Amino acid sequence: MTLRAVATEPDAQAALAERIATVRAQLEPIRSRSALLDSYRRESLCRLASGTQASGSAADVLDMAYAMRWRDLEAEGSPGYMSAYGQNGLVDE
Repeated sequence: MTLRAVATEPDAQAALAERIATVRAQLEPIRSRSALLDSYRRESLCRLASGTQASGSAADVLDMAYAMRWRDLEAEGSPGYMSAYGQNGLVDE
């Protein structure tokens, strides 16, 4: 028996949503946008250092989870990253 591609699409969407929810749960303790930005930068460096960059759905899951947490922090009234990092996004040292 052969399944049509359309028949598996809801399963794929549910699996993607579950993976995003798992990453979002791991990001939940982060309470500020500046900390979330730091976490995203570290994650990006890990992707580069591994030599095998996440592609397709793995990268999409991380990017979506971080974007959703960013939005959540905005709704919670978290200070923006610009206030923590200055106008150009860089830390003054």
